[in-house]
Order: sequence, then C-alpha cells, then structure tokens
Amino acid sequence: MPHFSRSQLGVMLLLGAAILLIWAWRGNFGLPPAAPPARTLTPVFVEVAGKVTQPGVYTFPEAPTLAAVLSQAGATASGKPKGEKLSSGSKIVITPDGQVHLGRMDGPQLLTLGLALDLNQATAGDLEALPGIGPVIAQRIIAYRQAHGPFKKIDDLLQVSGIGPKKLTQIKPYVSIEAKNN
Repeated sequence: MPHFSRSQLGVMLLLGAAILLIWAWRGNFGLPPAAPPARTLTPVFVEVAGKVTQPGVYTFPEAPTLAAVLSQAGATASGKPKGEKLSSGSKIVITPDGQVHLGRMDGPQLLTLGLALDLNQATAGDLEALPGIGPVIAQRIIAYRQAHGPFKKIDDLLQVSGIGPKKLTQIKPYVSIEAKNN
C-alpha cells in the first residue's frame, strides 16, 4: 500500500469534499424542488383627462373596467357602459357635460410607459416619437397606410420609402399591430 504524506492526504480529502459538494449542488441533493417561476405582472396603464378631480395616468394590475377607472379618478360620467374592460394605453376624456370619450394615449406617452404604438392607429405625431422617424417618414407611413389599407405585419414597413432593414430593426420593438382596433 502506498504511503501518502499528511499534506497529500489533506489535498485528497479537500478534492473529495469538493466533488461531493458539486454533485450535491448539481443534483439539488437535500433541497426541496425549485418553485415554479413567478408570474410576471404586466401593468395596465390608463389615462384620464377632462372634467375629473384627479386627472392623470393610473396603473392597474389587470384590465380595469371603465367604472373602476372613473371611480379612482373621481369622475362622474354618462353615455358609456361602465363594465367595459380597458386595454393598456387607453385614454378616457370626460367632457364638461359628463360624456365619456375613449381613445388612445399619445405616442410619446405610450413609448415612455413602455407600450408599443399600433401602426394602424398611430398619427404622424405619434410616429415621430419613434427613434429615427421624422416628420417626412411619418407622413410616408400614413400615406402608405391610406393607399394600401391597414398594415398586416410590421415588416410591411419595408415598403415605405425611407425605411430599410436597419431602420426597421431600430423601430420594431416600439410598434405593434393590434388584432382589433378600437
């Protein structure tokens, strides 16, 4: 039997312990199973303006009803079903006579909140908030949409004069095409 020095035995003991720890760590030995990933909450942003006591942008954990938003903003209104669910980026304007008008937030505000612009609803001013899009290209996008109908997919922007693959890659994270337009 070979004879090992004390330092050699210590090194072998440390290596054995390290291998055992790595095996236990990789196999989650002795640990309870990992919890499922936490559900990511995507907040819903709704803007309220007009004749309300507390105008502003409100955040909800899920799509709120019109009545819930109006209640939080301190508004009394008539003319719309109050059970209607609102999507993120909605804008409610209460007129002086209490009428409710539903629409979309302005483009710069949507982008600030991390929401995408709908290519089929965006105005030229909204489109100008996109990186690399100025007034000329924004007008070209609007003209293309008017001439050819709603965009079917984001890559259709390549048909607009002044938008190439590089610019499309630059703006793609900030635009969407909603299946149902309000």
